[in-house]
Amino acid sequence: MHILSASELSVTQVRGLPEGSPPVCEIVRNGQATGQQVPGAVLEAAAQWQSFTLLFTTDDVPFEELLHIHLLDAQLNLLDSATVGGMYSTGSFSLLESAEPDTLRFRFIGDTDWSVQVLPEPGFRVPLLSEPTGVSRPLGFSRHFVVRGQPQPERP
Repeated sequence: MHILSASELSVTQVRGLPEGSPPVCEIVRNGQATGQQVPGAVLEAAAQWQSFTLLFTTDDVPFEELLHIHLLDAQLNLLDSATVGGMYSTGSFSLLESAEPDTLRFRFIGDTDWSVQVLPEPGFRVPLLSEPTGVSRPLGFSRHFVVRGQPQPERP
């Protein structure tokens, strides 16, 4: 998987949203605003595999950090999303080495090593049962990527 530089792909936070609404950012490709928006405020990483783009954004909220994972097609249309995290969970995002070309590894909440494997075709999933603890997705029976990880409970 090819990690994209900030000049290739970045985000700008959308301003003027109603008070208390979750942050949203607009995708900027090669310095040009695209008009495509995804949840999140800060771009942690962006990667490309085949014609897919994988974005990792956070809300920039201390002591309740959520990591949003978005998979986009070649035109930057949203194909799939998942969120890692929960109330009162803290995390710091960092990329890890990955040997598989379709997989990106990272560390986030609870010092857990996570991975995201992009699927060449949408795969079947069972809502509420197909994801590790701490991962949520919109209701649906398909997914374009698989999130793996075994988070441990946070210690006081």
